[in-house]
Formats: sequence, C-alpha cells, structure tokens
Amino acid sequence: MTWDAPYPDPARVRAEVEGMTSAYVAALVERVPREQIIGLYAKGSAVKPWDAPLDYVPELSDVDLHVLVHDPARLEASLGGLRGALDLQARAERLYFERFPGPLHVPRPQLLALNGLKEQPWYVPSVASTVRVLLGEPYPTTTALDAESIRRIDAASLLEHEGYVAKLPWAVVDTPAKFLWGRLRELSWRVSPTSYRALSALGVPYAEAWGGNRSSAVRRLEALGEDALAAACAAFYAAAWDFFLSGYADGDAARRAVLAGAETLERGARIGRAALAGRGQSSGPRVEQTGDS
Repeated sequence: MTWDAPYPDPARVRAEVEGMTSAYVAALVERVPREQIIGLYAKGSAVKPWDAPLDYVPELSDVDLHVLVHDPARLEASLGGLRGALDLQARAERLYFERFPGPLHVPRPQLLALNGLKEQPWYVPSVASTVRVLLGEPYPTTTALDAESIRRIDAASLLEHEGYVAKLPWAVVDTPAKFLWGRLRELSWRVSPTSYRALSALGVPYAEAWGGNRSSAVRRLEALGEDALAAACAAFYAAAWDFFLSGYADGDAARRAVLAGAETLERGARIGRAALAGRGQSSGPRVEQTGDS
C-alpha cells in the first residue's frame, strides 16, 4: 500500500486529525481550569509517521488524547456529568466543522484520564517518541516493570482475544454489511496492538517494538519470519480502507476485514502462547496499552 490513488492526500487527512485534536484541546480547557491540568497528550497512530495507508485508517483509527490532572475528582466535577460531557463534545464538534466544513473524514477522538491508568499495577506508559505534548508537563514514562516482565505481559495479552474470535461467527452471522462497522471497531482496538505485542513477545525490546508505526512493525515481523501475521495485519487495514472509501457500502470489503482481523488475533495468540511456553510461565495481567488504533 502506498499513498497513491485511490487513497487521499495524507497531508489533508493529517490536517483533519490535527483539527479534531485542536478542537478537543480548546473545548476541554474551556471547561477544565488550566491549573487543574498537569498535561494533555496525543499519542498512537494519529501521532506516528504515516509511511503507508495502513498506518492510519480514517474513522477506524483513534485520535488518542490523554489528560493528566492534579485531582481526578475535580476533573469529574469540571466535566459536569453527562450533560456537561455532551456539551463539551458538541463544542469540539462545532469547532472542528467550523475549520473543516467539508472534511474527508471525521476523526475519532478517544479522551481518557491518565490518572486512572497510571494507578493500575501493570500499566506501562507509551514510548515517549510516540507521544506529543499538547499542554503542560512532559509525558510521564516511568515504570516499575523490567523488560522481561513487559515481554511476559505482552505475550499473555496476545492470548486474551481467543474467546472473542471464537464468538465472532455468531456475532456476524446476523449482521448486514451496514452494521459490520461496529464489529470492525471491536476488532480494531484488538488488532491494533497485536503486531507490537508480537514483536515484544518475540524478544524485540519494548521501545523498538512499540515505538514504530504499523508499516515498520509489519516489516519487522517479516524479517523475523512471521510473514503470515504481517500479511493478515496489513490485509485488515487494507480492507478497512476499501470499506471507508466505498462510503461503507462495500460489504465484501467489510467481510475481508473481519476475516483478516480474526486471523491477526489468532496468529498473535500462537506467538504469545509459544513465548510463554518457552519461558515456562503462565499468562498474567496484560500491559495497559491504550495505544495505537
């Protein structure tokens, strides 16, 4: 996949991503006092380089935004409950469409409070090079986990979606193509970290495994002899692009994406199981990566 027709100009797609990011920053700081915010960060595929279309799929890939505050309770109060959250969302949406009245796509923001994630004992921060500071202090990258612990958790995480794949036939059998978009979203947040977790489980250092984009992860998997996993991962995003470019009318593209996504998860699970067996360890809690969709 290369950024040639029928794919749009990546600069325009990137501009729209930046527009949605800016809209949410503006809407958030209008509601949350600046002194409450330690840092606001953008991360994941929306920040990484886009060497090829598989590195970002419009409306499937998330625009990950993490906010770190001094007092989570005050953050909740500032949001103002459900009505306040909807007001903030509406404000960000208006700001976005004021800047892009006829966009190619509407980026999907995912706004998370980083405080809760940091409190989890198995949380591992994103690689610093994959995070952009939007506001405040540098992104906190400290972790108490050593390299072997991270590899073990990544390997165990690859096994978690076997049950989901086993249930997929009944999840799609009564789903007309129009509604398969929901299944692709469910697959996306599972597929997205699989190539990085597989690299980690195969012994690639965490910063290298998680620090690149999907294109580099696919190439690295191929170099390690995991051609089938690399091909399945690339096929998932290629088919998802086809579905988007069709205006979500190409049911065959959606079905191809579902099949490729399921194969990606299955092959990732095999790598995770082999890695854990090789180390003589059982599965454990997963790394809390909200990472690279």
